[in-house]
Amino acid sequence: MAALAAEHGGIFTRAQAVDAGCSDRALTAAVRRGLIRRLRHGCYAIAVAYDALDETGRHLLHARAVLACQLGVVALTGPSAAALHGLVTWGQDLSVVHLVRLDRGSSRHEVGTKHHVLTHDIAKDLNERDGLPTVSVARAVWEVATLSSLEAAVCTADSALRMHPEIAGDLATIAGTFDRRPGSRQARMAVKLANGRSESPGESLSRVLFHRHKIPAPRLQHEVYDRDGVLVAITDFYWDEYGHVGEFDGKVKYSQYLRPGEAPGDAVFREKLREDAVRAQDLGVTRWTWRDLQPTGTQDFLRRLADDLQRSRSLFVRRSA
Repeated sequence: MAALAAEHGGIFTRAQAVDAGCSDRALTAAVRRGLIRRLRHGCYAIAVAYDALDETGRHLLHARAVLACQLGVVALTGPSAAALHGLVTWGQDLSVVHLVRLDRGSSRHEVGTKHHVLTHDIAKDLNERDGLPTVSVARAVWEVATLSSLEAAVCTADSALRMHPEIAGDLATIAGTFDRRPGSRQARMAVKLANGRSESPGESLSRVLFHRHKIPAPRLQHEVYDRDGVLVAITDFYWDEYGHVGEFDGKVKYSQYLRPGEAPGDAVFREKLREDAVRAQDLGVTRWTWRDLQPTGTQDFLRRLADDLQRSRSLFVRRSA
């Protein structure tokens, strides 16, 4: 069974197992003993490998299983295509595999699978990745944007532009082609807000929050130099007209700072020294975390940020002038 799974991208079907000499009784016993996981009727994965995967990895195994059981011609689309292309899938329900019907099949929603129908020619937007048929990166971003919240759409679009900056023109073309499709208005807004310089979902969500609440759009990944021309920091956000920088702090961010043999506190202390160096350049600093981006913390955070921006403009911009 492990050999079959390794040969077929991490999954195997009942038919493949029977052809290899496994009986239905052996498959049932392996499921009962927890040696294999049943992904859907007639499709399995090795339990040790499946359990070691994150949510996205498991979704892709389920996607392989769904594709293996299709009688018609289909391809992955929407969040499933985004996951296959390695894009951020924040806010997506990865318990559902999204397919686009290439055989003019009907739109329907089965358990764990959503079938979408074609409304325009899709031939130029089709390709293959890791042996699976899928829509292109740009088409995946657009489909995600029509199906998701603005926040989730911007997270995916930001990651796509960061990894594939060349798709900016493709996104503009798709936006013109699907201008009357349901969800296209939000998708156009997501594409307009998307910026490949955002390095994490937290930064993407912050920018959507600023947009919704009329906070001036900041510059991203701003380089701060000291008076001797030495680079002291690259900040997540920068408001030039306020003399202020912003930093989103996520757990992943601090784990990336760790050096061999260091404890998390070492990275936090080094980050504090970095912040002091930024403040020394007559710049204000606001930091926030995931908690501040949750609905219960948003209003307090926005008030704090607005106060910090005005304080920095009073203290630093006038002084600089």
